Amino acid sequence: MSNRKNDIPVKPSLPPAKIKFSFEYYDASENTKYCMSDWSKKQIKEALSRLKDINTKTFNELNTFGRGVYHFGEVDWEKTIEKGGFPDPRLKYLSPFHFALLGVNGQLTRVYGAYSSGTFYIVWFDLNHKIWPSPLKNT
Repeated sequence: MSNRKNDIPVKPSLPPAKIKFSFEYYDASENTKYCMSDWSKKQIKEALSRLKDINTKTFNELNTFGRGVYHFGEVDWEKTIEKGGFPDPRLKYLSPFHFALLGVNGQLTRVYGAYSSGTFYIVWFDLNHKIWPSPLKNT
């Protein structure tokens, strides 16, 4: 920052923005299979605690460090049981992502949503890792 009259002031750099969560596109339809309403009170409390933890991360932190820890990554709908993707057609213009809620239901729980401009739009909570099943390891 300068004291001279004609100098352009230097703005201090801001730290990278942390992920924000939005429920704008949350699938609360009556026939949804991916809602917290059937979860136990303990599972809901743990899930919200994990979301609070993830809320301290930036997109880049999740996309690098979080790939292994949170299983954070883009969704390939062809590898899922939901081939048509999200029910809200507005989401087809946003990048679909998913991540694990560590410590919830034996590490099986996943959150599915779309990411855009620093906001993760939560659509589904998959308690039993059914949307994108993975082959069993070490069996």
